[in-house]
Amino acid sequence: MKKVLLAIVLACGIIFNGIAQSVYGDAAVADVKVKYLNSLPEALEASAKENKPVFFNCFADWAVPCHAMNKLVFSDADFAKWLNDNFVCLCLDVSNPAYRDVVSKYRIRFFAHFLILDSKGNVLHRIVGGSKLPEFKELVARGLDPDRCLAGMDKRYEAGDKEPEFLRDYIGVLRTADLQDKRDLVTKEYVSIVDSMDLTKRENWSIFTSLLSDASSERFPFLLRHYDAFVKESGYDIVEQFVGNMYIRELIPYLFDNKGYGELDIKTKGQEMNCYLADTNDAFTYLALAKARGEKRYLDFIKILKEDGDKIQWQVREGVDLSVVKILDDEPELKPEIEEYLNERMSLLKEGTSILGEYKNALKQAENAGGGVKFEDCGFAEILAKAKKENKLVFMDCYTVWCGPCKMLSSQVFPLKTVGDFFNAHFVNIKMDMERGEGKNLAKRYNVKVFPTLLILDAEGNLQHRFTGLRAPQILIAEAKRALSDSTAYGPVKAKYEAGDRTPVVVTEYLKNLVSVDGMTEEEGRAKAKEYFDSLSEDRKMDVGMLAFYSNFAVGDPKGEMASYFLKHHKKYKELAGKERTEKVLLDIYFPVLLSVMPNPDLNDKDLADVVEAIEAAGCVKEGSTLGYFVEILKAVDKQAWTQVLKIYKGKVAQMDYEFGRRNLDLLWKRLWSEIPTSVKKEARTYIISEKEQASIASHGTYDALLEFMK
Repeated sequence: MKKVLLAIVLACGIIFNGIAQSVYGDAAVADVKVKYLNSLPEALEASAKENKPVFFNCFADWAVPCHAMNKLVFSDADFAKWLNDNFVCLCLDVSNPAYRDVVSKYRIRFFAHFLILDSKGNVLHRIVGGSKLPEFKELVARGLDPDRCLAGMDKRYEAGDKEPEFLRDYIGVLRTADLQDKRDLVTKEYVSIVDSMDLTKRENWSIFTSLLSDASSERFPFLLRHYDAFVKESGYDIVEQFVGNMYIRELIPYLFDNKGYGELDIKTKGQEMNCYLADTNDAFTYLALAKARGEKRYLDFIKILKEDGDKIQWQVREGVDLSVVKILDDEPELKPEIEEYLNERMSLLKEGTSILGEYKNALKQAENAGGGVKFEDCGFAEILAKAKKENKLVFMDCYTVWCGPCKMLSSQVFPLKTVGDFFNAHFVNIKMDMERGEGKNLAKRYNVKVFPTLLILDAEGNLQHRFTGLRAPQILIAEAKRALSDSTAYGPVKAKYEAGDRTPVVVTEYLKNLVSVDGMTEEEGRAKAKEYFDSLSEDRKMDVGMLAFYSNFAVGDPKGEMASYFLKHHKKYKELAGKERTEKVLLDIYFPVLLSVMPNPDLNDKDLADVVEAIEAAGCVKEGSTLGYFVEILKAVDKQAWTQVLKIYKGKVAQMDYEFGRRNLDLLWKRLWSEIPTSVKKEARTYIISEKEQASIASHGTYDALLEFMK
């Protein structure tokens, strides 16, 4: 049984059902001919036995590129045979929470994603992104060459190989592996040792252009000065298109609002573009839109969108469309025109698509203009002054215009009244584009590398708290609340820890923040937690403050020392903290582990058997705890004794006075449903109806959803 880091949100009473097929249904079906194993330990064992490296397809069911690779590459018989002959092939759906430890260990962030491992699990090569054959085969084949794979080239570089030809090849490997920081470092080193005019050569085109992010980049003038030389080597179409894209990238942020427009020399920009771009280059549409929005000619802006909007990238177009609602902050009288435009755009979209939902949210935002989070239209110094005057903290949304989750926060979460009520009451709020204006310096100051990053600062600009990613409304509010208390906020907790405070509460919050805030992996966080645990005396381990510590850091390793210690001493903790708090920690540690094997537990599996035996030995079954009842249910399911399962629920679970535990055990029926005989299903549904009747009103929604599933 794998070590599981399944993040069950027990507090919400949610159990995630296993995915029997793709979320995309039949559209994702592919005739994959690769012979995959589905266990990392098994693959590593086979690798050692067969003396082959492991080809690890880090699959994610939600990721369209992964399914495209199945259809276009892994269904090719010749390639599949070559792959099977040269590798032990492994495929795991790493979007399954059960593999969060694998994702963390191998730093799997983007998809499609492929690793080549040695028999000990070390990374030999990494390929991020899909490609067609034969290009993909060439990328994979490099992983078989000890000198040319990523690990081999890393060794050569660290050993001092700085020959230009090697560095140029190494840069390509780092690009394929999406190791941007290392690639940028080696690229700068390469550029420093070659003659500047050699950069205009065709073989250096991809390296030179990787140094440019947009037309404001430091080396962009070099490209313009030597435009003809680049064209001679790489061709007019390639160079002209790239230069146009650089102008486009610089102009894109100004399509979303008019911040910083005064600092953009739009006249000079237009003159440059006329010199180097064909009249038909789409960059001129971006220029016209940026100029209209920057000069607050909003009706012209909408007119250009209607007439030439198809010339801008569709992802940008969608973001710009959704951002037109911001115009109402400047000119609320344009509400009819904004609503008309959004309705026109919505008429072109298919019903049921997610983007249509975003447009509907934007339209609702326009109709209810003035609700939601109020973001100030000012600079960083002004927002700090406002925070000081109002005795509030600063909430700063650090975004980029290309970031999908950033757009969803803006269109679906920030406009909500519940979110606005909380954030407007406790913070002064500001949005900052991290790739434009003073946002660039703020990104460096606060080490912002992931988007969205949400910062909470005091009136002096000191970091109080930070978190990242798209959050559901209530989770967003809950995380922001952590910033309001010095016992949980990142900044104050870090200060206490650095001052030497090693009480369990401080250490727990400090390590939690390192994982959720500072980019530490969960695996690294658990290692730090284990160091702390090992340093404690027996008396300090029995501190009530340790319960939160176990809930956060004993999870994922049910046979580990921390989990085993808490299980062995749970009765003493129950005397200190009470039954419900202690049971909650037991569930945090062991519920995900047991859930991961349902509905097909195998008690012949030694790891699972050991966990079950430890729970029984600790007395959990005898004392009638939630965890004990789960073990009884699991053992009955293992024997397919469905009448016995129902008997446990009716005679034991239904009598529990701990509603939280009872509700989570009831939700197991969703996991079991596909395996239950028809003769038992009717009785099970009747049981759940009776459970709903005795549950609190707050749980009725959970039971209603379960009953709907059980129809």
